[in-house]
Amino acid sequence: MKAHRIIAITAAAVLAVPAYSASADTDSTRRIVGYLPDWNYQPFSELDLGQLTHINIAFCNPDENGRLYCNIPEQKLKSIISTAHENDVEVFAALGGGGGCDGYLQYVDTPEERAEFNSNIMDFCETYDFDGIDLDIELSSNHQIWYYYGDWCTELRALCDERDMEMSTATAQWVARKVTPETFALFDFVNVMAYDNDEDAHSHASYEYSVECLGYFAENKKIPNEKLVLGVPFYGRGYTADGELDWNSYMSFADAVSKGDEYYSADVCDGIAYNGAVTMSKKAELAKGYGGIMIWELTQDTKGEQSLLKVINDTLRIGHSIAGDVNADGSFNVSDLVLLQRWLLAKPDSELANWQAGDLCADGRLDVFDLCLMRKKLVG
Repeated sequence: MKAHRIIAITAAAVLAVPAYSASADTDSTRRIVGYLPDWNYQPFSELDLGQLTHINIAFCNPDENGRLYCNIPEQKLKSIISTAHENDVEVFAALGGGGGCDGYLQYVDTPEERAEFNSNIMDFCETYDFDGIDLDIELSSNHQIWYYYGDWCTELRALCDERDMEMSTATAQWVARKVTPETFALFDFVNVMAYDNDEDAHSHASYEYSVECLGYFAENKKIPNEKLVLGVPFYGRGYTADGELDWNSYMSFADAVSKGDEYYSADVCDGIAYNGAVTMSKKAELAKGYGGIMIWELTQDTKGEQSLLKVINDTLRIGHSIAGDVNADGSFNVSDLVLLQRWLLAKPDSELANWQAGDLCADGRLDVFDLCLMRKKLVG
């Protein structure tokens, strides 16, 4: 979060302490990223924010003057972001989307246009207090935009670093062919869209396709596993009699389950192929070896015990501990602050029951910066 930089500057001179480092495959590195569409944002109030680490607002795209806009009303958007922050969920502005990035080339094909466009992006993010941006440029690999994409990402990365913001991307094999490993290295994490596969005659989002997609980006684009976030669909698509993907057919997971409880665990309903609870749990197990799960999109889920988000969360074991609750007593209070301070000072009898809950910086280690954030959280 943006507070880290300010706290780090003041805290660095206060105390030199040992740090606990976690390995790359611990829960602290796994993300659960959910897209919230601006055409159906009302279900936000029904989300269990404790089951998410990130929300991407889809989509924030430029108007005719190159200024970003979103179809969520201004005050409602600010309220969504504020509520997410209160629940330790980061919010990114997702740019582009299927059919939403056709006009982007005119804003990035010269240094002068990129500078103005990038400034507009930063202004928009700062106005609404976004924590980062997510580039979802879904254009064919022969599109001219890829000639300028690397320079655009490099310049955006510098601007994000200046503001302590993060930067992610949503991509697929058919999109990424001309994006270099050096460009992918600029992103904090990469959301892999392992769905809408039109080469499979049975499922547009099979488990095998997820394995294939993750392997492609790890091997061909040299992206570390902990940065790869597996994209999963909360919807299904049908097929024609010839076994081709029918782009006009669609069913949300909520709609499938509404037709009968048996469709909760199944992967097909009325000829529509989707990911039921069993397959989703298997994919979440796969994601344990990577950077987590990305969801398109949150409003297609059902509620309660049959929620796919719950299946993902239960498998990845994110969201079950309370942030700051290092003594694991079910609440976060001053006793947790005292315990963490004693542990950092290597005092006797200062064992942490749940050290991950104290990793408020989400960097896989415990140090004085987490202590400062814990103190700020208590005071706040």
